[in-house]
This record gives sequence, structure tokens and C-alpha cells, in this order.
Amino acid sequence: MTIRNRLIALFAWGLIATTLSPAAFALPEDSTCEGNWYMDIKTSSAEEGQKGWQGAWVPATVYLDRELASCTRKIIIQQPQGGRPYLSGQVSNHDYELKNASRQDLPVFGDDKYVLTVNGKTVVNFWVYLPGAKDFSPGNYSSTLEFSLKDVKNETTSSQVYSFSYQVKPYVRAKLSNTNDSWIKPTGMSVKLQLGDLTQRNRRDLPVYVESNGFVSMAFSSQNKGKLVNVTNKQNTVPYSLMYGGQKINLADDVVIDVGQRPYHGRKLPLAFENKAEPFARAGQYEDVVTISVFAR
Repeated sequence: MTIRNRLIALFAWGLIATTLSPAAFALPEDSTCEGNWYMDIKTSSAEEGQKGWQGAWVPATVYLDRELASCTRKIIIQQPQGGRPYLSGQVSNHDYELKNASRQDLPVFGDDKYVLTVNGKTVVNFWVYLPGAKDFSPGNYSSTLEFSLKDVKNETTSSQVYSFSYQVKPYVRAKLSNTNDSWIKPTGMSVKLQLGDLTQRNRRDLPVYVESNGFVSMAFSSQNKGKLVNVTNKQNTVPYSLMYGGQKINLADDVVIDVGQRPYHGRKLPLAFENKAEPFARAGQYEDVVTISVFAR
């Protein structure tokens, strides 16, 4: 009898353990889901898009302390006033998207409410994706998001409003368009342009292609003040002209001209060099160095 009673006692203890274990995952009726948490959207660490993504990726994180993470099921992210999240700038506004840590779309429901799953994690990473960010006008953009924590009962336990800004700097890119012209020879950061026989009138177009997100200007500076100088006898010179859009640019002094606003899809600049015929010019090689600077603001 003694042995039999001991077996019954052990079996009963096992039943009690099995019955209580599921209750450990449930939130008691009278418990509260409280703790500290904060967000960080790191716009200074934005990454440029690759492989078909032409926007910018901004890393973002929600940090929760252990107690709060254990009782939080998900985080709801939305615009405080509803609607799609957007960046507000001085001259334009731009929609953006929220992605999970794997750069996939977050679930969305209702009035553009994004769902970020917690699953007990104290660090929850996601991305703010800015489509077409490289073409935004230069300036400062700002946005505000509301973050709400939901417990296992889908009740809101805490909410915070978070504001962030995104700075867009002006950029400009210039390159020589594809050309098979024999008189143009790119050499590193410079271009040699053969104007031709100076006893005849010559014209050579320089196919410069520019991209920018801002207002573009060009500066011109001639080493010999708009004259081709004989390499062996510098007293012999031949004047020439730099033309932009059919207008003559006087290279006797440094010159700055405006190209235009936001040629971000690319624009070919109408630059050309030409000389008048100089039938009595002394024989020899003539040259000048012209520095063309392109900048945006």
C-alpha cells in the first residue's frame, strides 16, 4: 500500500504541473502593461537605393524594456491626422513607406495604419523608405508619426508622437555625352578639344550632360583670357569664342551663368567653341585651358 500511494502522489503532481504551464503565457486580468520605450529614426544614416530601388532607406528602431516587450503584441504606426505618411518641405511634399527589417511591406489596415510585430523583442527594427529621394529639391523635410503599443487583448497600453527631419543636399553631376567625334579626347578629368586649322573658321560642340536636383550654374575661366596662344612663341595669339545657347561668352574675365532649375532628368548643355579664319596666323600649335565648373544650390 505504501508504494501504491507514492505512485499516486507523483502522478498527481505531474497533472498539476501540466495544468498550470499554459497559464504562464496569459496576461492576468488585473495586470498592467507598463514600461519605458522610445523610437529612433536615423535619417543621418540613410542609404541610397540599389537594384531597382531608386529611393533612400532610413533605418529606424523601437526600443522597449523587457517587461513592456513581454506584454506587447504589436506596434501601430500612423500619421496623427490619418492618411499616408509624408515628408513636408518648403517647396514640395513627398509620400514615404514603412518596411520591415527585411525591407518588405508592413501590413496596413484601416486609415493607413502600419503594423509592426513585437513578439517579445526589446529591439524592433524597421525602415522608412523614401521613393525618388535623390530627386527631392534641396532643403529640410519633416514628418510626424504616432506609435501605439497593443497588448495581447489588442488594447492600447501606451502611445507616443515622434517627429523627425530629413535633409536633402544639392548635388550636380556632369559628364561628357557619348561621342565618336575625333576632335574630342577625354584624358582623365580633362578634355582635349582640337579646334582645327586656324587659317579657317572652325566650330566644335562640347557635348556636356548635366543632372542635378537643384538650381544649376556654370562658371568659366580661361587661362589665356579667351585667346589661343602659340606654344613656342607666346606673342602670337588667335582669339576664339565660347558659345552657350547661341550667346557669346566673353572669357576676358571669369564668367558665371545660370543653367536652370532642377535638370534632374538630365540636360545637354549647348556649349561650343569657334574661331574666325586667321589666314595670316603664324604656323605652330596654339592652345588655351578653359576650366568649366558646374555647381548646384
